[in-house]
Amino acid sequence: MIKIKFNLQKTAVGGLLFLVSHQALCSVGELRVKHIDVPAYNLISDTLVGMSTPSSGKRNDFVLQLVCDLARGDKNQQEVNAVLQHNHIDVQSIPAKGSMSSLLINGDKADQASTCAAYIATSLFNSSDNAALFDKSKTESGKDELTLNQPRFAREMKVRMSLAQATANLYAVIATNLPNNNELSFSDYQQSVASSVYHYAPEYLKLIQKLYASDKATYTPVTVTSSVTSISDNQGRELEITPQSIKFKSKGVVWLGEGKILGKEYFIPVKIIDSPVANKPKTSKKTNK
Repeated sequence: MIKIKFNLQKTAVGGLLFLVSHQALCSVGELRVKHIDVPAYNLISDTLVGMSTPSSGKRNDFVLQLVCDLARGDKNQQEVNAVLQHNHIDVQSIPAKGSMSSLLINGDKADQASTCAAYIATSLFNSSDNAALFDKSKTESGKDELTLNQPRFAREMKVRMSLAQATANLYAVIATNLPNNNELSFSDYQQSVASSVYHYAPEYLKLIQKLYASDKATYTPVTVTSSVTSISDNQGRELEITPQSIKFKSKGVVWLGEGKILGKEYFIPVKIIDSPVANKPKTSKKTNK
């Protein structure tokens, strides 16, 4: 089995598992159940974030976009080297492994694709900056007025909708390939997620492009502000992105968001307590006097 290393930031679920396991150590023998069911949606999301986040905890969009250029074949190695040099980055100083930047020079296509897939998928969860979708003008009273630029809006929504639909498929592939074993830890399941992404990433990247190229939908803004996007189209799809969450629906069914994947909630049994063999308490023998 392929072992994939990735950094995972602390999460609410991770913290919960840590807390529960430590509180329970003193009384494991008293508990009948040594695992809890965790939403696969959160597991997948947290793992994808970790796969595209360096140890510093802050993602470098410049590096990751170049990794995606290599993964998709949009740029070759010579072109990436030229971009790095133009930005005063010494290619020779980049280590061959151990850094996110290593993917820019080591030629590892599989790692490039899986890292790119994780980066693109989790970009949906980033707060939307819709400033570029608006034109600014002055009213007669001198106040600034924002008007939605329809051509730019249509192009951007086409990208986001294609990404949301492909990412729903990605989540479904990962969820249906997760093992169901209450002896596995949270980190064991993370490794399974990373392995699925590693193998499916090239198909995911192709699917995004395929969906974008075939999308002929007309998009209608429901709510579009600087940080909130809520839209619908004439094919029965709806997409809502806020700083807190994302929800993608197709014909009324939630395909991604609210803990659901293609309309279904997946849960996995995660082991939270080690169960050493407990020694049966000894009972003293009574003697008749």
